Amino acid sequence: MAAPAPARPSRMAIVALVLAVLVAPLGFVLGLVARRRITTSARPAFDAPFGEPPERLTGRGRATAAIAVGAVLTLLEIGLVVALTVGIPTSWLPSTDVSAAEVQTQIEQAARLPAGSVRCPGSLPATVGATITCTGTQNNQPVNLKATVSSVQGRDVRFSVTRA
Repeated sequence: MAAPAPARPSRMAIVALVLAVLVAPLGFVLGLVARRRITTSARPAFDAPFGEPPERLTGRGRATAAIAVGAVLTLLEIGLVVALTVGIPTSWLPSTDVSAAEVQTQIEQAARLPAGSVRCPGSLPATVGATITCTGTQNNQPVNLKATVSSVQGRDVRFSVTRA
């Protein structure tokens, strides 16, 4: 009766599992190759010399784990790339300016003016110290109001309002 084939762990399965975490697509491919080699090594080899059993590889579970982890992480990476290039919500981006309508509304609230009584010539840059002079109407009299940016933190731009 022939002796059972000696078994050793597949180094490629171990490397594939490590790479599946570090470089997901490469780990996925190596996991597929390792699993195929492990499966092939379990079959009897008819070309082996008489009396010498072929070497059998183990580690099918590691190779399968490398395939699964590599596939999941690759899909997550693809999703992240798509999200970053196509669909970034504007709330995640740093603000570049405050719209004229938003400045007008905040000035009306701060100066207690009626809605629609303030007009600004454009947007207010989101830079500390930036100013814009807007015109408003109070008691049927024109009034100039200056908005000055006091702080900027991401999309949160704070400004003070004074009479110009």
